[in-house]
Amino acid sequence: MAIMDPTTNPITTTAANDTYFAAWVSDEIIDETRAYNVCRPFFKYAGRQASNVYNWPIQDDPGVGATYTEGTGLANTAITTGVAAATALAYGQMFTITDELMEQTLIDAMGHFTAILGRACAEYMETVMTALLDDFASTSGTAATATTYATLLAAANALEQRDMVGTYVTVLDPTAIGNIRTDLGTSAAAFLGGPGSPVPGTQDATLAGYAFHLAGADVYQTSLVTTTGGATFLVDHALGLYEMRPVRVETQRVIALPGTEIVATGRAGVIEIVDLAGQTILTN
Repeated sequence: MAIMDPTTNPITTTAANDTYFAAWVSDEIIDETRAYNVCRPFFKYAGRQASNVYNWPIQDDPGVGATYTEGTGLANTAITTGVAAATALAYGQMFTITDELMEQTLIDAMGHFTAILGRACAEYMETVMTALLDDFASTSGTAATATTYATLLAAANALEQRDMVGTYVTVLDPTAIGNIRTDLGTSAAAFLGGPGSPVPGTQDATLAGYAFHLAGADVYQTSLVTTTGGATFLVDHALGLYEMRPVRVETQRVIALPGTEIVATGRAGVIEIVDLAGQTILTN
């Protein structure tokens, strides 16, 4: 009997390509990458009122008292007030998911895409909040120059010189955070390397919004900080958030498609309240 060549017409993956999946799809989808959200807890907050604009009245300083002559008395001192007005703006994002996708996808399409909308709205708010950080009239550091430990000290001291009272934080771009860590390992190493160093962990990467505690403040990072600078500022005093409508997610059937619309909207505004309560940190 003749022995057949086993290499003739073997059953290969090409020949039987209808019997297996071209690729296996995991039912666990990896979320998109977004910037850290850190600013909201540090803003003075006001909820919905019957107006699109929210005013924070600000008392102007009338100056110090003075001596007076007996029998003459005092003259009235002129006194004024100021105001910081936050105007709420509508914002949001929408997806429409077809029935066909929901019928055959391995993931929970409604839940997954709804979560994306929520994160998109949160990033919008972080974007408008960080846009205020470089608006303070007083600045520390030098533009287009690496931020240093000394820059943080100077910013904190500037608030002290203006007699600011309260808790302050610093929010910077991750690049500035990296420059500070590098500086701590060089020019500030002699001080920070001592046994009494008050800032352990300042050179550890955190992969989170919180970076470290340094120069008397918790320091946070987000890539949404503008290229012109972050800031050191008083919590619940320097900046304000007026939120008429927190993020609201709603769905609606589109029968003609057919599919489902998912709409996330919010309405809020931010404002600088007290300029003296913040110090812009110029960065690279």
